[in-house]
Amino acid sequence: MMICIEPHYMGSLEYFVSLLQVKSIHLEVNDYFVKQTFRNRCYILGSNDVQVLVVPVHHSNKAIYRDVKIDYGQNWLKDHRRAIQSAYGKAPFYDHFYDLFDRVWMSKPVFLMDLSIAMMTICLKILQIDMQIDQTYSYSKPLLGEYVDQRNSILPKISFMNRNIYKPKPYIQNFGNNFVSNLSIIDLLMCEGPNGKAILQRSKSLSVN
Repeated sequence: MMICIEPHYMGSLEYFVSLLQVKSIHLEVNDYFVKQTFRNRCYILGSNDVQVLVVPVHHSNKAIYRDVKIDYGQNWLKDHRRAIQSAYGKAPFYDHFYDLFDRVWMSKPVFLMDLSIAMMTICLKILQIDMQIDQTYSYSKPLLGEYVDQRNSILPKISFMNRNIYKPKPYIQNFGNNFVSNLSIIDLLMCEGPNGKAILQRSKSLSVN
């Protein structure tokens, strides 16, 4: 099976459950950038509550996603690094994997697309998920070829419970006694490491098609 989906910034568990079910993904990079989506935000669990991490960007109306540049004039980079260190510094796999993510942040990619794809590639490698990844050359609706259209299907304003993709399987998190579902993949990786793949497999609800 093959899907077409937009890149997410350190995507949610639901996003990675979708990826786990396919052999090939076609990343949509030629659609319009949509604000307040997972394209430039993720959710982690801090000591007090769930935190949202947003990558600020420079964009105009109807900006094409591949052309959207990251705004380094804001202090987001320091804030994201500090938030991850605070949330996961004592997690079992923090020392194993944090530097992989930090190298990407500190390389300061110009484009949001490059940041998100680099982070996704690291996560797939840690999870030992091998798949073919390519990008769209132009926007097409309906899709050409045999790809299942998953574009704009996973949105933060709509609960994952309204979709038949992800069924939470609890794991031990760094804070709190109650499991918080569908956080960023970085929560699972810092807490469970490579075992995260098995948890994602048990978190499948229905096939993406």
